[in-house]
Amino acid sequence: MASPKSGTITAYGCAPGQTIDSGTSFIAVDEVPLLSLHTAVPPFRDLQSGMRGRDVAALNAELRRLGYAAPDGDAMTWDTILAYNALADTVGAARLVKDNGWTLAKDAYVWLDGQSVTIRSCVAGIGASIDVKSELLTTDSQSQSVSVTMPQDEVVAGDRVLDVDGRMVDMPQQTTAITDSSTLAALLGSDAYRQAAGTAESSESASDGASDVTFTLQWLLKTPIDVWSLPPTAFYAQHDEQACVVSDGKPVAVTVIGSRLGRSMATVDSGAALGKVRTNPQGGKPCR
Repeated sequence: MASPKSGTITAYGCAPGQTIDSGTSFIAVDEVPLLSLHTAVPPFRDLQSGMRGRDVAALNAELRRLGYAAPDGDAMTWDTILAYNALADTVGAARLVKDNGWTLAKDAYVWLDGQSVTIRSCVAGIGASIDVKSELLTTDSQSQSVSVTMPQDEVVAGDRVLDVDGRMVDMPQQTTAITDSSTLAALLGSDAYRQAAGTAESSESASDGASDVTFTLQWLLKTPIDVWSLPPTAFYAQHDEQACVVSDGKPVAVTVIGSRLGRSMATVDSGAALGKVRTNPQGGKPCR
């Protein structure tokens, strides 16, 4: 867990096995307590009244969960500011005031990747001088990983990106596990994960046992390729994914990469464009 501020640690409540809850404070820098706060979207910009976005919606949602009268929406309003200040007052953290333009700076609080995290080890201490991004402690969640399983029928080679609630996350080819903390935070804060986790919790309560969370995200190739949608009858001389089609009267080698809704998707091995494709090429000539 990284520090959002530079300065001297003047209070530090840390012990392995202890939990840190969102809405509390475990550290003060230069005698100013820092609020610890979980939001589904990590802070990446300063927020001012009138701004909108998923990060604002996540802040409002967490403030409401903690019992404060933040709005239900993705807009930073005066009610958001009042709710945040009320929470900050409970731990003595810095408030949003006129002098700073009522701005919630991205470094205003220590971001937690869960509503409650368990400390694994303490790596700072009272009197230590720290810089922005200095490690304060490690948590059990930082050792988590997400296993990646690609659909068995996906044969397209190349690096991919995952669509995580509109944010594109790199996923190099052959990735089997994701351990990067910022990527993990995005995945574990996604709508897909939260919905799957809710279902898993219900299942676990019913069975009185542990349940893994499995969720699905859409992926895209990082470098787009041209794909042609063709009827299955257009292919001949097919062996595994390799096949031939007749385009503008000539045999063309293609690779079949999948099928959907009764259509097959294929790429042209030469990279050329397809013309008029014969849908029933009986007796087509070899293309390889």
